[in-house]
Amino acid sequence: MTEPLLHSPGLDPADADPTPFPILWEPARIPNSPLLRPGSLPIGTLGPDGTTSMVALDRLAHRLAHLGGPAVHPVPYDSFEELLAAVGTRGGPRYALVPGAAECATRFFWSPSLRLDATFSSPTPEYGVATRGPRLREGVLRLATLHETRSLVELLDGLEGGRGGFEVVWVPAESTLHAAQLVAEGRADAAVTNDPGRRRHRLVFQVSRPGVPMVWMVFGPAVLDRPTTPFTLSGAAYRDR
Repeated sequence: MTEPLLHSPGLDPADADPTPFPILWEPARIPNSPLLRPGSLPIGTLGPDGTTSMVALDRLAHRLAHLGGPAVHPVPYDSFEELLAAVGTRGGPRYALVPGAAECATRFFWSPSLRLDATFSSPTPEYGVATRGPRLREGVLRLATLHETRSLVELLDGLEGGRGGFEVVWVPAESTLHAAQLVAEGRADAAVTNDPGRRRHRLVFQVSRPGVPMVWMVFGPAVLDRPTTPFTLSGAAYRDR
């Protein structure tokens, strides 16, 4: 089932949601999902503010509020591994937001305490190679990046002379924001980062590319109270799909 089926009839166009991405729900979980109840709901993801994951969580929070759901409280973690260890535990958030591109996303699927509750697609911010100075110097280039964004080193091919003039030394980063921070602190020469990270640390994009649509997954507790009447599709309804 998709989110538009949950809208109230006769919704005033003036109240239209400015973030109209579709949300796909696990059908059997809709009636009792905390994602649709008013109240307060902590959701963990990779932080701090400015990471692509936090941007996506902010959009999800706006969307759920538009549907009459809870007020989402972001809970930032330094890594998805830390989030996986914390979600669903005492003191940890009940829900986790994970991008499909995360290297450890498969581990969330196989966790015995978690289950996929919803998915949606939302674009990432602009990404690029950013520096403190006005240009990149050829030679050894200490490039801060997440493992997942290493392939964006190919953006250097858009510079005059391409990648040939650089000897890339990888500087591991925990997030796009952390990569930008490493450059601001002088621990790297350039960073593969997003536009919020670039702006926060006052860097300059030497070369960049537009954001891309990303699939985001919301994982929640594996066991929830079930409705007494299960959600089913009649044969006629199925044939009419």
